[in-house]
Amino acid sequence: MAATPPIDFVLFYVSDLEQSLAFFHERLGFERVPDQDTPAFYYLRSGAGGIDFGVARARPGSPPAGAVEVYFKTHTLEQLRAELAGRDVPAGPIVQLPFGAIFGVSAPDGHHITMMGPPA
Repeated sequence: MAATPPIDFVLFYVSDLEQSLAFFHERLGFERVPDQDTPAFYYLRSGAGGIDFGVARARPGSPPAGAVEVYFKTHTLEQLRAELAGRDVPAGPIVQLPFGAIFGVSAPDGHHITMMGPPA
């Protein structure tokens, strides 16, 4: 059995990316990590030992503004997906992205959970 993965990252979907950056970075004081930014995403670092997070502009095909996506990290992504499928947990396909491989799980009440493995 794969180990229970820890939370690694949280993503807030927002309607106004610049306003959200100003709130989290300038007003609340979270550190911005510019080398991780894209035109529709800002990466922010939480305090020592905390969980980093990001803000992403909601767009067609993404969760709506106000939604939060939680990323859990594992080094056994394929094994975890197979185990979840064996427990009748509907899991999406594994997709390779620049920061790692992921698959999604829909939880009750419409929460979207992302399982993330290392880059290929």
